Amino acid sequence: MRTVVACPNWIGDAVMATPTLAALRRHFPEMHLALVARPYVVPVFDPAPYADEIIPWGKPGGLTTRELIGRLRRDGYARGVLLTNSFRSALVFFLGGVKQRIGYARQWRGALLTDRLKPAKDRGCYVPTPAITSYFDLIRPLGVKETSTKMVLYTRPADESAADAVYKAAGLEASWTLVMAPGAAFGQAKCWPPARFAEIARRARRDLDLRTLLLCSAGERKTAETIAELSAGAAVLPGAQPGLGTVKAVVRRSRAMVTNDSGLRHFAAAYDVPAVTIFGPTHVNWTETWFAKETKLQHMVPCGPCQKRVCPEGHLQCMNEITADEVFAALRGLVEKYAYQARGAETVIGGA
Repeated sequence: MRTVVACPNWIGDAVMATPTLAALRRHFPEMHLALVARPYVVPVFDPAPYADEIIPWGKPGGLTTRELIGRLRRDGYARGVLLTNSFRSALVFFLGGVKQRIGYARQWRGALLTDRLKPAKDRGCYVPTPAITSYFDLIRPLGVKETSTKMVLYTRPADESAADAVYKAAGLEASWTLVMAPGAAFGQAKCWPPARFAEIARRARRDLDLRTLLLCSAGERKTAETIAELSAGAAVLPGAQPGLGTVKAVVRRSRAMVTNDSGLRHFAAAYDVPAVTIFGPTHVNWTETWFAKETKLQHMVPCGPCQKRVCPEGHLQCMNEITADEVFAALRGLVEKYAYQARGAETVIGGA
């Protein structure tokens, strides 16, 4: 039976969808499974063995909405699972002739679905529910009972070679590298102060003998360079902006991570890399993954967690109250508790 899944539009959400996608494949080993994903999210899944094909949708370089509808009609899908909550994605599956359409009845799209799930609400507000749990619930109507929350990512040999080049260019040994993700696509309200990231890099080198590599998107490079300068020793991803495949391979080999609540946090969990995650305006429960080697730090303040991209109060108290001492203590605890484990080629499959 041909099945199509509309995948999440955020990188972190896409990683959290991987347990559901893998469970779907295990339950239906003979089905043809297609993933519809935004082009910038495709590398999260590629080259996952549970997907028979990945269909990029949107800019840059993916199918237009009209083209995607035509593709779905041409290929003829018996069932579709909408991990997205948008009206548009449900409309595309409806117009694309997908016979069974499973999704949450949100964004006024209930009439476009054949199987409607109601998200949990309390006094008119959505109850913070782990995305992993929400995604699993969407495949229950298909008889899937598995509940493993283990996130898994895959890389290609080319990704691994590119990661080799990154570490070599930065003059770093992966097993003694602390990776940091100081940005957040969600918005500046999620970002811990650069000077404090720099302090962690200095202390990690002095007290733990760890060198720091800063991960960043093109838009975050200036912040990363500021942190590198303040730390007097941290390295920024060298050269042109690497793809997500390379970043996956870089994170997989690293010793530990310190990160804002960003999508790259979930790369660490997928590869069993100890991580300290700094939370401010976002509710921890939305992105709970039950990763045993993660320490989550959050200070509850009167105005939060507000889920806002920009601090409505203008003070970022929720982030600024988290001290470098707290973060470094958490990092030290993880490094001392969990010995470095070489993460080998079991996550690498064939291909260019």
